[in-house]
Amino acid sequence: MSEIVILYILCRYDATIYKISKIIDEIFFAFLKSSLGTVNPAVKKLQNLGCIELHEKMSGGGMESKTCSITPMGRKHLKNLLLSLELNNPARILNNARVALFCSDVLDDSEREEFVNNIKNHLILFSGRSKETLKNPYLNLNDTQKALVEAKIQEAQRILDTL
Repeated sequence: MSEIVILYILCRYDATIYKISKIIDEIFFAFLKSSLGTVNPAVKKLQNLGCIELHEKMSGGGMESKTCSITPMGRKHLKNLLLSLELNNPARILNNARVALFCSDVLDDSEREEFVNNIKNHLILFSGRSKETLKNPYLNLNDTQKALVEAKIQEAQRILDTL
């Protein structure tokens, strides 16, 4: 998910690694918490893939600064990441779906339709599995556990209702 968010940010701004981390905290605060330990390796990976370029310059204080910018290959890679998104981790599915949907304005209309259908399918499967969990008599869920699973089903439905 970090690659998607970083490329999304760089579609809008050229930024240093520190600034990328700050923008993640500002824009995606409801979904993600950034750290330089996550952003740095992702930036290096994206640079190695040719998705971003680093431009070195000297700051006003005489410090070397590296600004990241997205390449045409990076824009294509971002679209590919969104279109091929697999939401397989049930613990992160709702959050990752929100982040991906937030970033989906980089897709054209036909790509967005394909993307939204993919997200819908994942959320419908998640809801179905969650409902089966609630019905499973062998799990013997207590009231709190049932309420938590039901809340996740409702969250998934709220996301589906926005699509």
